[in-house]
Amino acid sequence: MSFPSARTLAGLVVAGIAAPAAVGLVAQPASAASVGTWDKVAQCESTNDWSIDTGNGYYGGLQFSSSTWVEFGGRQYAPQADQATKAQQIAVAEKVLATQGPGAWPSCGKLAGLQRGGPAPEAPEAPVRGAGTSTADKNAEAAPAAPKAEGANTYTVAGGDTLGTIGSELGVSWQTLYSENRSVIGSDPDVIFPGQRLAYGSGGSSDSGSSTPAAPKSASSSSSSDSSDSSSDPSDSSDSSGSSSSAEGVLPVSGGSISARYHQAGGWAAGYHTGIDFAVSTGTPVRAAAAGTVVSSGWQGAYGNAVVIKHDDGRYTLSAHLSSATASEGERVSAGEQIGRSGNTGNSTGPHLHFEVRSSNSYGADVNPVTWLNGLGVSL
Repeated sequence: MSFPSARTLAGLVVAGIAAPAAVGLVAQPASAASVGTWDKVAQCESTNDWSIDTGNGYYGGLQFSSSTWVEFGGRQYAPQADQATKAQQIAVAEKVLATQGPGAWPSCGKLAGLQRGGPAPEAPEAPVRGAGTSTADKNAEAAPAAPKAEGANTYTVAGGDTLGTIGSELGVSWQTLYSENRSVIGSDPDVIFPGQRLAYGSGGSSDSGSSTPAAPKSASSSSSSDSSDSSSDPSDSSDSSGSSSSAEGVLPVSGGSISARYHQAGGWAAGYHTGIDFAVSTGTPVRAAAAGTVVSSGWQGAYGNAVVIKHDDGRYTLSAHLSSATASEGERVSAGEQIGRSGNTGNSTGPHLHFEVRSSNSYGADVNPVTWLNGLGVSL
């Protein structure tokens, strides 16, 4: 992917300016642009991929150079822009806009109508690492509460909260919280705001000790990716107990919908899709579909963060585009044992799990994953 060369000049100019003294503060309204305008800039710069690393020295949805990211306080959020959330990237972009003006994005800024002035997006707090999801800092009136179902309780988000920490406190999974409050949180579970009121326990009171209802297992035609409630999967309570049924295997993720099927025609390198895609939110636990030994775990080019397992029947599975790969090379894993979390890394157009089955550990050796899972007693 190539980008206008004029931006290189802008990056050098911005990098030569001293970093603002107050890092992480709300951008000055006089220099602010709307979130919608930043979305247009990102669409032009990176096709709206906020986690992209193009390999040309620019990172994230707004294509920051490393020096600009450091100079304007981005390191408080992440080492590079592509590892920060959309809200965090916009917060840094506001500082660049305040100093350099829209010329910092000479081509895309003009196309998007970027200019100083407008409603200021709020600057997020630095993320809490390892806590699941991050909270953006918003000093505003309390956000509307989620529709409260009969029997539901509510929790008001405070500064520093994440869906992960809230879930731990309330005794529910972060997936359940997100599923029940998507209308309040929006499309990104990584960004929640102080003052938002989240409903929990609807339809199955979580404070009474009973679990929330399991997501329907029926079928591949389900269009809901909201049902990412991991409480429906017994492997949440113990990594080694994921296959408590008579089946030898398990689905690699709980909830979500199938967004791309095996051998679906399209613009992939093979001319067709070599696996099956599950549309699930970033951070959804990914599990070993069957027992085996981890062959590789970590960055794998276009597949992003990925885990490859050699199973006892000689087949290999590839779980790709993960936000984190937690299994270790050489590790023995059981069916249902967590090996990572879903994400949007590598050549990916949105959060999902790419699951592939192969006859050997090489590209082009793909076999039908649905047939393989069915042979293990797992149906889609």
